[in-house]
Amino acid sequence: MKGMKRKFFLKRMWNFVVVMLIPALLLVAVTTYMTFVTQMHRMTQDNERGIEAVRSNISLVLDSVLAQNSYMTGMTRTNMVLNKALKRESLSYTDAIYLRSLVSSLNSMTNAYDYVDSVLIYIDGYDRALTSSGLVNLSADDYSGWYSVYSSMSDAERTCIAPVVVNAGKASERRQLVVCARMLTMEGCVAVTLNISHLQEIIAVLRPSDNQHLYLVDGSGRLLAKAGDAGATEELQNLMGKTLSGAGNTAEQKHEFWIKLDDRDCLLNWQSYQNPDFYIVSTIDRAMILENLGERLMPLLLMAVVALYAIVFLAYVNTKRSFDEINLMLQMFEDAEAGRTIQRPQRKVNDEYDVIMNNILMMFLNNTYLNIQLKEKQYRQQNAELTALQLQINPHFLYNTLQTLDMEARKLNDDGRISAVVGYVSDILKYSLTNPQKSVSLREELDYLKKYVEVQHYRFGDSFIIYYEVDDDVMDAEVFRLMLQPVVENSLLHALRGNERGYMKVRARRIGDKVNLRVIDNGDGMTREELEALRKRIADRNSRSIGLTNLDRRLRLRYPEETGLRICSIKNLGTSVSFCIPYKKYTPDAPQTGKTE
Repeated sequence: MKGMKRKFFLKRMWNFVVVMLIPALLLVAVTTYMTFVTQMHRMTQDNERGIEAVRSNISLVLDSVLAQNSYMTGMTRTNMVLNKALKRESLSYTDAIYLRSLVSSLNSMTNAYDYVDSVLIYIDGYDRALTSSGLVNLSADDYSGWYSVYSSMSDAERTCIAPVVVNAGKASERRQLVVCARMLTMEGCVAVTLNISHLQEIIAVLRPSDNQHLYLVDGSGRLLAKAGDAGATEELQNLMGKTLSGAGNTAEQKHEFWIKLDDRDCLLNWQSYQNPDFYIVSTIDRAMILENLGERLMPLLLMAVVALYAIVFLAYVNTKRSFDEINLMLQMFEDAEAGRTIQRPQRKVNDEYDVIMNNILMMFLNNTYLNIQLKEKQYRQQNAELTALQLQINPHFLYNTLQTLDMEARKLNDDGRISAVVGYVSDILKYSLTNPQKSVSLREELDYLKKYVEVQHYRFGDSFIIYYEVDDDVMDAEVFRLMLQPVVENSLLHALRGNERGYMKVRARRIGDKVNLRVIDNGDGMTREELEALRKRIADRNSRSIGLTNLDRRLRLRYPEETGLRICSIKNLGTSVSFCIPYKKYTPDAPQTGKTE
């Protein structure tokens, strides 16, 4: 009845909402689309601005080099002085001054830009060159660096830009970007060596945003430099190689299209740069385009929420007029489910149908209330059972221990072991039967566990060895009683059964604001199916087990924010049982002095 009436009510209300909601949704959709288009246009402009910033910055260097090349190498005086200097002939005072001015001009270009390592002038046939530091003899680095770029230039090329690696594979390996320009009146070149690392830092700074990636590629698509951590370089090189091969080489040429890099949709822009011939490529993720879309749409979304609220409110008010009685019934249902006192509904009785409906309604509500009370009673009973289970001690353990003591006593050869075991058993009983609601420190829990282990050593001899790996800073952590003993007992009874020598480790360490406790053994372990079956038994709320199931239940009741037991096992290798509890320093209710008898 409840479901049918509610369904009818919601259907009437939904019809009213839909009629008013459709125009509002259309308006939101159109506005969102227009905002997206605007955002994409803005990102495209940012892309182009990044390219233009890189282009302008590099142009300052390259144009200066070409201008200096035209000025210096186009003068007869330069040709004469350079030839004398390279031939190691003596220079006149004026020639020396002129040569020094050439060096200063080269040095000024080096000092003006951090990413310019050197600028030199080379004339064919000599083993020397004029650099920003003066006349230098050519070294092996020169022949594997800028000279290799110059020598590979075709006769038709006037300028060239290419990456080089000096001392490849060695500790002194350097990556450089070389720009070579042929001299106008002499057989030689002006070579500019750029520091790729510094150049990439400059390019990264010029980006309008961190999500934009900038690249420099040559005419074949080969990567020259990139901005920061830009990825997918190989994929981009292959794409640009195919694109540039058929795009022509028109100055001021611009291109824009969508591509996929590293499974990311990216908007790609590129521009060509003439003299030397290379290309500036920019990519920006679609996610960047959408990044600020939410902020731009926030006012619209707020208006939509307000409009939706108004529509729903009007629909509710309009529909409620016809369903006040149904609302009253629904409220009574909610009271029943919440366990609140149910009042007899004051329905107007007009006919026999109303009488029957009143009786059916009251019967349903009373049954619901009784069911809730029953569930609450079952929950309380379960809580009591968990408390009672904690007070239990494994009867098999007591029986076997006492039987072993009896056998030893019959031998009439008491070397003190029986007395020690009896003391341990007495301490164990006293510890386990103490108020289970009272917390203890991890140190006390470990003391109890060690006594339990000593008793088991008395039973099983040296068939197992246990190690303790406990950090000092968790010894004062607050825990509840019998937290570790069920796990160790389970390992002794199941994991180590049948082994000649079993090994166990009890480990406790602090991780942040948590204490991680773990028991590891080298027993038979479990298959995946056996492990899954164990986890199901532990998760079964109807289980009456006082072992791991009880421990898991107590952990979840005591620490509801944690996940209970975590069990990992590999067949023939061993088993690990672990759990985490919040770290809280143990503070006893009252100071304890002496030993409790």
